[in-house]
Amino acid sequence: MTSKNRFFVFAGTSVIGILAFSCGSSSSSSPANPEDPLQQAPVPNPDASASDSSTAPPAPQIEPDGFDGSSVDVVTVIKTQEDRKTISPLIYGMNTTRGTHDADLAPADVLAGVTFIRRGGDRGNSYNWETNMSNSSVEGGFVNDMYLSEKLDNPSAPGELDRALIANGRAAGRGTMIPFVMNDYVAATLGGNIPYTNPNWINGNTIDQYFHQVQLVKPTAFSATPDLNDGVVYTDEHIDFLRRQFPTVPTDIFTPGPSQVMVGTDNEPDLFAYNYPMLQRGGGANIYDPGGSGAVVGHLVTGTEFTDKFVTFAKHVKQMAPSAPIVGPDHYAYDGWTTWWETMPQYTDDGRWYMDDFLATVRTESESIGTRLLDTWDFHWYPQRKFSGTFTWSLDNATRTMTADEIDAVVQGPRSYWDTEYDEHSWITDDHLGGPAYILTRLMDRIATDYPGTNIGVTEYFPGGCAHISSGLATADTLGVFSRMGVHMAAMWRHECDLTYADGGFRLLRNADGQGLAFAGTSVSVEHPEKAESSVYAASDVPGFTTVLVINKTNATRRFGLRVYDSVPLTDVDIYRIASGSPSPVHVAHDAFTKLNAYAYEAPAMSAALVVLKTH
Repeated sequence: MTSKNRFFVFAGTSVIGILAFSCGSSSSSSPANPEDPLQQAPVPNPDASASDSSTAPPAPQIEPDGFDGSSVDVVTVIKTQEDRKTISPLIYGMNTTRGTHDADLAPADVLAGVTFIRRGGDRGNSYNWETNMSNSSVEGGFVNDMYLSEKLDNPSAPGELDRALIANGRAAGRGTMIPFVMNDYVAATLGGNIPYTNPNWINGNTIDQYFHQVQLVKPTAFSATPDLNDGVVYTDEHIDFLRRQFPTVPTDIFTPGPSQVMVGTDNEPDLFAYNYPMLQRGGGANIYDPGGSGAVVGHLVTGTEFTDKFVTFAKHVKQMAPSAPIVGPDHYAYDGWTTWWETMPQYTDDGRWYMDDFLATVRTESESIGTRLLDTWDFHWYPQRKFSGTFTWSLDNATRTMTADEIDAVVQGPRSYWDTEYDEHSWITDDHLGGPAYILTRLMDRIATDYPGTNIGVTEYFPGGCAHISSGLATADTLGVFSRMGVHMAAMWRHECDLTYADGGFRLLRNADGQGLAFAGTSVSVEHPEKAESSVYAASDVPGFTTVLVINKTNATRRFGLRVYDSVPLTDVDIYRIASGSPSPVHVAHDAFTKLNAYAYEAPAMSAALVVLKTH
């Protein structure tokens, strides 16, 4: 993970970013497989208001008992037969830059609940699959090295980084998302001190001594072994090469299912000019030396050019592997999907965005050939409010004790996905939107207009609050939001800090008891009157079994009255909880109902619990 204080200069234009870092579906054209757990239910529609259809009338629902005003602080009503939406298993993903073994990815009890691994990171844009070499980008001084592959058993074998990651995922029943390169050049020779300010970098062939050109489509037949001396790296040959490494797969490694390989399109292409200014050969403005020499080192790849690249690549992918799920464009942040980092003046905050034209173009091209060229539109999201120069996502209690305001920013951060009343007071909300972000709602609305049926993905997120219970609460809350709103895929960015609490929040929904107990797979109606003080989410697959995620975001004990409309009487309760003294879920109670389908749960301060309500 790298820190990005955005600053790069084009001819006559200064683009200053004030955010901070990153690294970094199933295809609608593929037939359903009734034996595939990822296809047993319809893929959630991005329209969060859509509900599952059923031909059978719902069973009569039992009216639950009530609570008197003195016994609870807040009453939540759960209706198990209303607003039912399948929760996509792919919201439970994780990111890695180079992990190839389970021990490199996440703790075992966390990894047990992970459904896919995304290979992310800035280096992905310079990754040469033929040699596994990459460049360290602006944050690492532009050094070509073997960082991504140094842990591999055979680090120089073609495609070994991705082959090992896919093989490891298949063995564990997990999917993999690979960011196939659409950047103009990738690393070719080891070493630093690259003379990109030399005039011959632009006007001559100096670049070819350090980097190889990328072409999306190979004009000749694929080779079983890539040519290391032709000076060109072909992206489609990378795809073909990986398919050849798994000849025993019955169908195809890209076929949707638990172990599917998803086709990503680079990492944060809107930041090509920041991360790799000397590698850009677009038709846009000059890019100047980030070191301040004044030398022209590249030419901007415009948003329009990227759209054209994407369409060319996606068409070829669908010819090669018609069922391959394509995920893109993998935007870094707000300025990327709105104005391509303020380089496309035709787009404005309150008007048309770059994403609108991107989606409209992809839709037109898809309809012209009768094949969907984009399955999931994805973006990255990190809370952007700053405290003494530190972004919320980067707050680390182990480095400096967090203040009450900082803790509150972390636990309230997930509200920026949906809440029209919550303003995180960041550069996005203050300078661009002029108020609350409710970013998922905004993006889903535009997708529904520009290219209906396209899924949405949050392929990087992290709430902040390392080494503090706030990160656990915010992680659990984020996953609750994704489940309720119909997000199709999501992957946590594993920030380089103490993730014990964040992992605890993830495990609470995926492996609360250490034996696979998870939040149920069908989101149901929750009527909960609070937002700042608490969050409640519920899921129920069958009558008599409902999982309720209860998050107390206050510094005081709170009593939740849970009233559950179900078709059968509920009898038993099990509670698993994380709190400041227990970062991993602990089984804290086994209880019996004393009221008809109504249970009072007492939540300690700053805690999150999976409350499992069931019948014998």
